[in-house]
Amino acid sequence: MPSAAITSMTTGPGAAGHPDGSTLEPVSVTMMPPAPDATALHSSTPAAGSGVRGCVGVLGMGSFVSPPLLSRLALAGYASWPIASRADAADRVPAVATPGEITAAVALCPLWGLVDRLPALTALGIRRIVAVSSMSRVTKAASPDPAERAVAERLAAAEDSVERWAERHATRVTILRPTLVYDGLHDRNVTRIAGFVRRWRFFPLVGAGCGLRQPLHADDLAAACVAALDAPSPRPCYDVAGGETLTYREMVSRIFVAVGGRPRFVEVPRVLVRAALPLLGLLPGFRGVPVAAFDRMNEPLVADNAAAVADLGFAPRPFTPRSGGPS
Repeated sequence: MPSAAITSMTTGPGAAGHPDGSTLEPVSVTMMPPAPDATALHSSTPAAGSGVRGCVGVLGMGSFVSPPLLSRLALAGYASWPIASRADAADRVPAVATPGEITAAVALCPLWGLVDRLPALTALGIRRIVAVSSMSRVTKAASPDPAERAVAERLAAAEDSVERWAERHATRVTILRPTLVYDGLHDRNVTRIAGFVRRWRFFPLVGAGCGLRQPLHADDLAAACVAALDAPSPRPCYDVAGGETLTYREMVSRIFVAVGGRPRFVEVPRVLVRAALPLLGLLPGFRGVPVAAFDRMNEPLVADNAAAVADLGFAPRPFTPRSGGPS
């Protein structure tokens, strides 16, 4: 069984495609066999994934994208193994063992966490990495909110660092930039809206809510990861979005219908958002939401799937949220 302990840094688990600026803490990255009762959750065993095509290390097991990713890897003939962080591990040696059978990795962790783990992955002999970034690098770069701009800048710096590392160490890296990612259960987008409308039976909307969205299902992002892993000559970066473009208002309307409700909006004029934000912040689901997030209800946050479709056979589903389970 592969086992290696590598001094590195990590971030708290977060949703893929949606970095939240988690604070980096010095810990050790450890690759270890999962506990027997966790095997079904954290690795593709020979019964589930034959491993005939090799073993793929997975970083970011706390992401809600990890369950569909493990299933997709197994279906494609890969075994998978978690590369987890252990805060209790001592910072001792670069590597205890080098499991040669792990030759590729998929990183669902925040991209800046991957930057700190690159030396460890190289020490393990991994020369193929698929990493999930976020379209926030683009959509929040000019945000009026300083915290959001900082996230965009951090993503940009992390992407640049990963690309430079790949060039220096003969490692093939493909970065995926997803739009709004959801699974209908654990995400902080669709699930948050569903919980709000289920409880309050209305949704506050700024202006007309005409900003365009392309919700991307977690399973489709997982499929893109595996396709990028398999692609013979992938590009360094792909934008990946859902299979349908719709307005913010229509997206929320479908969520209303999915939870068994009738769409009901309370429109807040844009000029009043800043004044109304303290009141909106009292509502569950809106605490801590910056003014910029409300402004974006009327801004297009879309991506072009053309390259991913052409190179990876990317075929995301339309937005069809379902009540009580994954969409």
